[in-house]
Amino acid sequence: MNFILNRVHRSAAAWSFFATLLRVGANIFVLPFILRQLPAEQFGVWQVFIGIGGLTALLDFGFENTITRMTSYAWGGASKFVAFGIHLDEAAAKDRPPNLPLLNDLIATVRAYYFYAGLAVLALLVIGGEGWIWFVTRHLEGANSVRLAWLVFAAGCWLNFIVGRWPALLSGIGAVREAQVASILSLIVYYIVVSAMLFAGWGIWAMVLASVIMGFVARHYGKRFFVERAGLPGGLPRARFHRDIFLTTWPNAWRSGLVSLGSFFTVQANTLICSLFLSLTVTGAYGLAFQLVNLLFSLCYVWLTVKLPVINTLRVQGRNAEITELFARRLRLSLLSYLAGAVVIVFAAPVVLHWLKSNTSLIAVGPLSALVFIRFLELHQSLYAVLVQTENHNPFVKPSLISGVAIVAVSLGLMYFWGNSLGVWGLLLSTGLVQLAYNDWWPVLRGVRGLGWKPRVFLVHHYLRPKAWLELF
Repeated sequence: MNFILNRVHRSAAAWSFFATLLRVGANIFVLPFILRQLPAEQFGVWQVFIGIGGLTALLDFGFENTITRMTSYAWGGASKFVAFGIHLDEAAAKDRPPNLPLLNDLIATVRAYYFYAGLAVLALLVIGGEGWIWFVTRHLEGANSVRLAWLVFAAGCWLNFIVGRWPALLSGIGAVREAQVASILSLIVYYIVVSAMLFAGWGIWAMVLASVIMGFVARHYGKRFFVERAGLPGGLPRARFHRDIFLTTWPNAWRSGLVSLGSFFTVQANTLICSLFLSLTVTGAYGLAFQLVNLLFSLCYVWLTVKLPVINTLRVQGRNAEITELFARRLRLSLLSYLAGAVVIVFAAPVVLHWLKSNTSLIAVGPLSALVFIRFLELHQSLYAVLVQTENHNPFVKPSLISGVAIVAVSLGLMYFWGNSLGVWGLLLSTGLVQLAYNDWWPVLRGVRGLGWKPRVFLVHHYLRPKAWLELF
């Protein structure tokens, strides 16, 4: 038993699963209290808060993923950064010591960049977000309090954006466990605060104020763990903009940023569209269903993301055969985990909500099953897309933007003309059909070819070989 507990304690995957459960679950442990304490309309407003708050990720412009990748390259001994691909010469040797001067320069640049980009985040949330909240709450009782809560929530999003880079830096140096511990500690504080405030009758303010406090805790522990693990002489460098590093990271970063914009249109924009054409009660039901499915998606995604620092290091050392075996195993774990969780969501979640006497219900079984299937296909192609990005290439800008814009356009058209008859089916049809046209299969082909395999051979060897799946058990 002690052996098992020690192994779990040391496992980055175990800590990542727990952190993802807390983070992406977005109140998973206090969800029963929220559903009982908040009226259905207020829960719908909270889903809109979350949807608009997700816009802050767009102004990251893809730097978070790039930071992790570049940090891994420096930690793996890379002598310099290049805009595309990987500089292999000296860095190709195994067990090369970390390039701390290069890492220092990267950290200084990151800290300077996020300070100035944070100002744009604050302007976007206060000006654009407040207008949207004003519109959707125009018939809501106590609307002025909700609108003020949004401004406080926006300030919290801004703060988290500025100081929230520590998990990316920690993951880049292989300190995945420490990154998740910092996240877990901040989320535990969040759940304590939000639970106490909900019981005290603070309503939507409970989640808002708890989110702000969570940001301060995450920043404190993330910075502390990074300095300890990296062993930087003299502590953290002063924030200073290194133009050469920025220009090297920018080409892939802005491409990742546009992919994130397309992802927002693809995944999150439909919640906002739902709030425009359907009631806040329906928006709450759709948002709750999406929240549960997204939790499952993110938990299954962890199987691969905890190994990205390893894959990045293997890339810089040119060890593709090892990448193939590691990726294929993690892919199978992700897909099997998702299928098991999907059964629970479709058949057990509605029963649990009824037992909890929730004020907010899920969407019907038919559209819920469709949502689960659509996100399964997106999980599959997303795993390959992130694999391709470890090559320090990002060929997904145009497909992501075109698909995202198409999904928004089709959703708006369907909801405007047939919203009353289609309901949430209009949102699901737009996403599913547009994604099937290209994104659900092209990243898979590109990822396989990037490993040096022919797609047919990879399919047979890693999908159709029963022994490969049985090895997971």
